[in-house]
Amino acid sequence: MRFLSLRAASLFAITCSLAVAAQAQEAPSASEPSTDIVVTGTRRDTKLQDTDVSVTVLDRKTLDEARIRDVRQLDAAVPNVQFNESGQLGSTFISIRGIESNPFIVNRAAVYIDGIPFRELSNAVLNQVESIEVLRGPQATLYGANSESGLIVINTRAPTDHVVAEARGTGTTYRGGINGAVDGFLGGPLGEGLAGSVAWKAAQGDSFLPNRQPGRPGGALRELFLQGRLRWHPVEALTVNGTAYILDKHAPGIFDQQYVPRDIDLYNRSYADSFNGGRRIGRFDYLEDAPKLTDQREIVSGLSASYDPGYGTIDLTLSYRHFQSDAKGLDFDFTALPTVAGRDAKKRDFYNAELRFASPASEPFNYILGVTHYREDHDRFLATFVGAGTLASYRPAPNQYAHARDWGVFGSANWSPVFLPELTLGAGIRYDHARRTARQSAGQLDLGGGSLFVYRDAELGGDFGAVLPRFSIRYKASPQLTFYANAAKGYIPGGFNLTAAQADLPDDILRFASETMWSREGGFKWRSADGKLRLTGAGFYIRSNNWQEIQVAADANGRIISSDYIGANASIESKGFELEAAADPVRGLTLTANLGYSDARYRNLQVNATTNVRGRRVKLVPAYDGYLAARYQLPGGLFVRGDVSLTGKESLESLGQAVQGATQTVGLQAGYEGPRWSARAFVENLTDVRRASGLAFRNLAFGNDGNWYAPVGRGRQAGVELGWKL
Repeated sequence: MRFLSLRAASLFAITCSLAVAAQAQEAPSASEPSTDIVVTGTRRDTKLQDTDVSVTVLDRKTLDEARIRDVRQLDAAVPNVQFNESGQLGSTFISIRGIESNPFIVNRAAVYIDGIPFRELSNAVLNQVESIEVLRGPQATLYGANSESGLIVINTRAPTDHVVAEARGTGTTYRGGINGAVDGFLGGPLGEGLAGSVAWKAAQGDSFLPNRQPGRPGGALRELFLQGRLRWHPVEALTVNGTAYILDKHAPGIFDQQYVPRDIDLYNRSYADSFNGGRRIGRFDYLEDAPKLTDQREIVSGLSASYDPGYGTIDLTLSYRHFQSDAKGLDFDFTALPTVAGRDAKKRDFYNAELRFASPASEPFNYILGVTHYREDHDRFLATFVGAGTLASYRPAPNQYAHARDWGVFGSANWSPVFLPELTLGAGIRYDHARRTARQSAGQLDLGGGSLFVYRDAELGGDFGAVLPRFSIRYKASPQLTFYANAAKGYIPGGFNLTAAQADLPDDILRFASETMWSREGGFKWRSADGKLRLTGAGFYIRSNNWQEIQVAADANGRIISSDYIGANASIESKGFELEAAADPVRGLTLTANLGYSDARYRNLQVNATTNVRGRRVKLVPAYDGYLAARYQLPGGLFVRGDVSLTGKESLESLGQAVQGATQTVGLQAGYEGPRWSARAFVENLTDVRRASGLAFRNLAFGNDGNWYAPVGRGRQAGVELGWKL
């Protein structure tokens, strides 16, 4: 790992050295204006150079050149950020600076898409995105709960005042199948002061992780996405925006959370002849008897208005989101043996409203005041069947209902004294209140072999609250160089463990307390006078004394005897740094590099009666990550691009027994980009790395069979992309 850390640091140093050398050879020209990068996650449009937080901004050009088409691809381009998946269709959980998220706890990072909050994020289509901002560190003062590790702001393309039309077709091939997709954007004026746009995507292809069991579908995925946006500008001072989209996924032969063995040879020795009919699995396939089907639908609508009365800006945002998922086909034994199959069905409705006032940013003293309301209604049930069966064989356990009602009031201010305008002091505070209720009826879930989850009647409720301050200081040493430091508190509300409300488990695990943490950060931002070289860096220290952690009750043989539940009696500590560099040393050449390091460790986590993992690394957090990309485009439009991503060793579970080794992945592109047409050929994961992408478990049916099971990311993919624009 030390060798790979040195390699990552060397790559970063090489990029910076090349950029500095080019800068020395080519003097800045006063006639070449620099381009300011704008950050909107600060609740007002702020130049990147003037922010007091570590932030990465990826614009549409950068996203397109890197072929970032969904959220899982972001972690390579952003240091100290990981997107953990539980399968091809499972939710995506975001870890920032060692503050991990996993499929059983709500994301510790907040995601906003066009101003709409997403506390649970599917691997949604990033179609026609204008920009993505990743703010590291707690953002709870402005955004409230579930933003304690950071914030991701996704802005899609807005309607335009002139006609814009674009279309793109992509074909991809990989081990086990092919995929085809078409997407596009159409926008323009609709009348006086009114503009609109439509974005769409349709894709269909084979699963990148197929089931090789005879008689079962190997797996296929169909995606349909349609978004409409309107912008109304009736008077100079008022702008109204509306957005709505629908995302539909149909996946026969796929269960949303697919786990496969980490040790393929051990798995084949254990089960090929005894359970799998002599068949052996490969690196990117599996053999399971459970019938599988996943259907997902997401419907989102939002309305925002911005009014400038002359002494500031008043912003109002309203949104509604409906998410529905029915996933059938969890194979408890991970083999072709027909033992137990599982199903997870859920419906969620989210409502959000925010009203805020921002004084003019140009004043030496400026401030933001606001109130928010958030509501979530969750209806879920689990189902199983034992032995052989079909998609109609699942028998449900009782429905579980959970409701969240949050409200908050916040304020923040910045002051630049007239006698020292280069210095800016910032402070903010928020009071956040959360009401949580949960309910279920008595019943049971059959796990086969006489093993049952026995649910009891339960109706739970409680209130949680937190005061969330933030302090910052920023000094602008020159127009090109800024230093800053901040300290902030973040939190996740407590709640109730309905999945643990079973006859044989005590009442003290039904409720878990709120999680809070403090983060301290210091950093700098520098750019050359002509904007052709940019370098940013930050160091951080984070500590939580009441960390929420997933717990599982098991018997002496390692077999799970309870559903998952959450406790809040652990603690963690994380410290590290991130560096980012970008350079345009000569015409047509762009260099990008980043390096992140997180030393995140448990200070206290009792995983069972005899084992405390204090001192071990926090799961799902690599020791480091690094990225280096180079793109060169000729004046005629031909281009080539290459990138390499480095990821350090990480643990896939709390005990540190399932370890993912350090990996390096390579991507290549070559193509043509012209005024109307574009074409490119690409290869992703050229070296065909098999890497776990989420939490690892023991065998759910047999207990400890010597193997660990985890989801895996995509192997090598190659494809062609054709684009057209008006």
